[in-house]
Amino acid sequence: MRSHPRVMLHTLLEKFVVLFVYVKGNICSMKDTVSTHGSESVHNWHSAAWYRATTLTERLVSLRQGMEKHYHHHEIARQRLQRWKEQLPFNKDATYFAQRLAMDLLAEDDLLTLLDEPIEAVQARCETTPIWLAELQRIFATTYSDDPLPLPETTEKRVVAFLTAIKPLLYDGQARLRQGIEHLARMYAPLPFDANTIMPLLFAQVSGLLLPRMLRTMALELNVARMQGRLQGETTGERFQDFIDQLAQPGGVLPLLEEYAVLARLLVEAIERWTTSSLELLERLCADWEAIRATFSPDEDLGPLIEVQAGKGDTHRGGRSVTILTWKSGFRLAYKPRSIAIDLHFQELLSWLNSLGYQPTFRTLTILDRQTHGWVEYVQSAPCSSADEVERFYQRQGGYLALLYALEAGDFHAENLIAVGEHPVLIDLEALFQPRPTLDEQVRQEYPGMETMDRSVLRIGLLPQRLWSSDEGEGVDVSGLGGQTGQLTPKPVAQWTEIGTDQMHMHRERLELALGDHRPCLRDQEVDTLAYCESIIAGFTEAYQLLSAHRDELQTYMLPRFAQDEIRCVLRTTQMYSLLITDSFHPNLLRDALDRDRLVDRLWAGVEQRSYLSRIIAAERDDILAGDVPVFVTRPDSRDLFTSHGERIAEFFEKSALESVPAHLQRFDGDDLERQIWVIKASFTSMSLAGEKGISASLHLRPAQASATPERLLQAALAVGDRLSKLALRSDEMVGWLGVTPINGREWHLLPTDSDLYSGTAGIALFLAYLGKLTGEAQHTELARLALHSARYQIQQQIKRSDRGGIGGFNGLGASIYLLSHLGTLWREPALYREAEELVRLLPGVIGQDQVFDVIGGAAGCIAALLSLYSVSPSQQTLAVAIQCGEHLLASARPMAAGLGWSIRGEQTPLTGFAHGNAGIALNLLRLTAFSSEEQFRQAARDAMAYERSLFSPTHHNWPDLRSSQVGSDGQPSYMVAWCHGAPGIGLARLASLNLVSDRALSSEIESALHTTLAYGFGLNHSLCHGDLGNLDVLLTATQRLPQQSEYEGHVRQLASMLLTNIEERGWVTGIPQGVETPGLMVGITGIGYALLRLAAPEQIPSILLLDPPL
Repeated sequence: MRSHPRVMLHTLLEKFVVLFVYVKGNICSMKDTVSTHGSESVHNWHSAAWYRATTLTERLVSLRQGMEKHYHHHEIARQRLQRWKEQLPFNKDATYFAQRLAMDLLAEDDLLTLLDEPIEAVQARCETTPIWLAELQRIFATTYSDDPLPLPETTEKRVVAFLTAIKPLLYDGQARLRQGIEHLARMYAPLPFDANTIMPLLFAQVSGLLLPRMLRTMALELNVARMQGRLQGETTGERFQDFIDQLAQPGGVLPLLEEYAVLARLLVEAIERWTTSSLELLERLCADWEAIRATFSPDEDLGPLIEVQAGKGDTHRGGRSVTILTWKSGFRLAYKPRSIAIDLHFQELLSWLNSLGYQPTFRTLTILDRQTHGWVEYVQSAPCSSADEVERFYQRQGGYLALLYALEAGDFHAENLIAVGEHPVLIDLEALFQPRPTLDEQVRQEYPGMETMDRSVLRIGLLPQRLWSSDEGEGVDVSGLGGQTGQLTPKPVAQWTEIGTDQMHMHRERLELALGDHRPCLRDQEVDTLAYCESIIAGFTEAYQLLSAHRDELQTYMLPRFAQDEIRCVLRTTQMYSLLITDSFHPNLLRDALDRDRLVDRLWAGVEQRSYLSRIIAAERDDILAGDVPVFVTRPDSRDLFTSHGERIAEFFEKSALESVPAHLQRFDGDDLERQIWVIKASFTSMSLAGEKGISASLHLRPAQASATPERLLQAALAVGDRLSKLALRSDEMVGWLGVTPINGREWHLLPTDSDLYSGTAGIALFLAYLGKLTGEAQHTELARLALHSARYQIQQQIKRSDRGGIGGFNGLGASIYLLSHLGTLWREPALYREAEELVRLLPGVIGQDQVFDVIGGAAGCIAALLSLYSVSPSQQTLAVAIQCGEHLLASARPMAAGLGWSIRGEQTPLTGFAHGNAGIALNLLRLTAFSSEEQFRQAARDAMAYERSLFSPTHHNWPDLRSSQVGSDGQPSYMVAWCHGAPGIGLARLASLNLVSDRALSSEIESALHTTLAYGFGLNHSLCHGDLGNLDVLLTATQRLPQQSEYEGHVRQLASMLLTNIEERGWVTGIPQGVETPGLMVGITGIGYALLRLAAPEQIPSILLLDPPL
């Protein structure tokens, strides 16, 4: 049957405009999308459609007045309600949706009624016309001249053409500005600006203000008009212009604004706030002009004002933002629409620190505070002229870090810092004295290290740290000390293409981040911050000790000056707010305000871990719906929080800043200084990417005079245990650590330990348990039990959140099962086996979701963990789940030119090696064959080894590391020599396979792997994953598994002595960048301790690198 032409058109439109009408999986129906309005439409101001711009809280007024409710709701209303409830966290726990309803004193049936009622009912309940609608009607009823609007010539005219559709709104704004300027001219003479030229300066920000609200809707309607054949013209450009001309006809845009009533309201209110804030700026400039001249430029002839750069930063409190003013003489001044008393008092604090003898001295800024607003000396970036200046720059950064740490500051990211020669200058100080909301008890229990990290120098924002990491790409560093150039946005950003044509559409791409001028340059060359880490530490140490020595003077003389200053409380990231605001301008959300309200309820995500957020969501919603980034303030002497509208949220904080800062200063001592210096060093590891590739050789091994006796090895392992005890962060009956851990195989993060074996609490518990057993020292066993208790709690919380962290042998449920199988045996507690079997029951439902496959986080490691449990507590269920893992691996394998491979998440090419590649997968398939007798797994293992063999390089005597991050600029792979990637790990897997498969090639592969390990596998670092002790374990395993092992026994003894001597003389060198101390098992000191235990008693300590079962 032939399709109706209109149906066919709808289908075509739906395919074409999907970019514009797609929001979180929802494509609006084309009956809502296709516009039927045009310049010939007759407009009706009494249409109920305008009232769709009425927000949820505004519609609720009628409920408060006893509106008759009806509960026979249509299915579409129930669907809308369901969409609301499917958002996070409502879809995880219905109690959060109940809290959300309670915020507005709303019952679910009431919300359903509001979603269902005809818009005419909303109109009928409004006693007067909404202010914005009355304004819109007045403006379009007013006749304005056709004089060109004073939009800047540099603006992208093809995009700005859309503004001509709303010329009446702009003309009205211009008229209001002109009227206000005329009033100022009567009040102040002479004006500090030219009344004839100020209008274009103010209009410079209009496009940036209005176009983000309009563009997606305009582009959608442009494409709809094109598809419906309503555009005239021979070219795409002519048809675009015809669309603009139709809208620019008198009243031509009104049908569009009526359909998108929320957009209409947003535009009216945005222009009103722009004119109000612009006139406020000009009035304040006039009123303060004499004081400005006296303070900043008493003798210079400034000339006329030639530039007004508003929007320098986010808009808050009715569209207000920092503004930079420039006069013809070159004089520039920063206007801040808030009290800047805190900026002024901080300059006094810097002067005080300089007077105490801090070197190199800090630069101070000239500031004029006017209580409601203020004026600040403009800071222009400049390069350093010598290496000495660069060093002093970073010493000052260290000093800033100590001072900001003392004041419990936060949010000092790249945008709040300017590099001015050898002086770093902080330009936004509203986030000093950050009071801390109380952490939820569940978070404190799950991550005992969280509070310590939150109270460390890391919180300030100056130190490097990567944010918004994901499987799709590395995170970005926007810190004051990091923030390298060349970084890309963490997610693709919307960009417009074919602008000025009727084919205009949006696409998304990752763009380079523009982070400002926070990093110093030596002449015109960028500076490597990592090279100045010691300068930062030196400056930090000097300032820290100076503040500690003078803390009484600081508390009694300096801190009280800040007591009444307004400070901003940063409770969420600005980026999160900005993305939400941008998303709220989608066309689907601009027809009915209830849809926009639903979107903004994304603010509830995060309440699960930070319950205090529920107290601020109502205020956040109001700001975001107005297009402003929410802002909350307090005073250092207050526990209350205040919204952007001045509403008080009483006792939001447990302590005021002036209660917590003095207590914090009392903790300044040698131990705290040591801890903060470690945090500084650890944070700099995040500047290294690509995992192990950034680890340079750092050991200088030499022949040892003394042999590595079991007694010496145990003593060295005990030193690790004692250090872990000292580093432990205890909270009630929980314990945790802070450590550096690899994330997504690409980057390093400083985090509280999680439940995993690789870097987390489980790995530490395993080592401490074996240490206690071997040495008989009860304190290590007790700490192991506490660590087990904490890891158990972490797993339970992850299960509650349906976040099981994978299934692998080192990360995820498999890691916990492996740990419990060992501790149950070690402590002779079969109850731990039962606990492990409870976790096994969770696996069948998640194995199919595994896209990692490997030993670390996937099904191969899960098999190893399950077989470890099975070996000490045989169960058909455990074996059945292990077989399911094997079947999952077989179903996910990719046929290759030779054999089989697995494309793990984040990598297209199947990898070689033990940790993430075929070697580890093949070994565990062979192990599974031995227990299950299913030959399909053995054959798959053979095929997996065949793929690896096909890649062996005789030149390198090694297998290539095929990770995309390790491929060189010439397209050639690298060749690591480590357990994780390369010959040692592959050799270890082949050694463990000798008794599992008959394969003549194994012997030659083992010989090559051991040869390469001996030749290139030492002098790196002490870690298990990609260091010397991991490689030594391969040789140790060779002495246990090969029939003629005497050759390797000598190497093991010699290398063990050399490494032990190196550790005793130099200390631990971990497997993270710069060898910074970190507690974890595979790259940290725990693994060093475990390796020392295994060297001392190989017959009692199983190989963790093989995930061997208990001995």
